[in-house]
Amino acid sequence: MIRRTWGLAVCSVALAGCAAQTANVNWNLAGGAFTAGEGVAPMVFNRKDASRCAGLWMLHGNAVDDGAFSMEVPRAFPEELRLPYAINAVQFFGEDGLNEVAYREAADLAESQLRKVLAGDRKAFRLYFEALGRCSTQPEAVGDAAGDAIDAPAGD
Repeated sequence: MIRRTWGLAVCSVALAGCAAQTANVNWNLAGGAFTAGEGVAPMVFNRKDASRCAGLWMLHGNAVDDGAFSMEVPRAFPEELRLPYAINAVQFFGEDGLNEVAYREAADLAESQLRKVLAGDRKAFRLYFEALGRCSTQPEAVGDAAGDAIDAPAGD
C-alpha cells in the first residue's frame, strides 16, 4: 500500500478480490488510453488539480500494490502505469500540499471507475486511463521557433 507522508489519512482500496473479474479486459490497451489523455494534459496544475491528480495516482498505485489487478496485468502496463511511477506521481502532485476535498473526490471517482473497469466496462476503462494520462508527470517539450535568432551573434 502506498502511504502518504504529508498528513492525510492513508488511502485504502477495497478492490482486492476483483482481479478474477478481469477476464474480458484487454489490458494492453491501457497504454493507448493513457497516451491519449497525456496528449491533452495541461502540464501546469493548480493546487486543486494537483490534488485531484494525487488522488487518482494514489488510488491507482494502491490498486496495483494491493492486488486489485491479476498478476499479469501490471506486466501489460507501460512503465507509466506501474507502481514506481504511481508513487512518484503522488509525491510530485502532493509536494505543495493538497486540497483534501479534491483529493478525496478524485480518489472516490477513480475507485468507482476502476470497479467498472474490472467488471469489463470499456467506457470506464478509457475514462480511467485517460484521466491518469491527463495527470502525467512527463515534462512538456519546450521549443523555441526563433531559436536560431537567439543563438545568432548580435549585429552592430
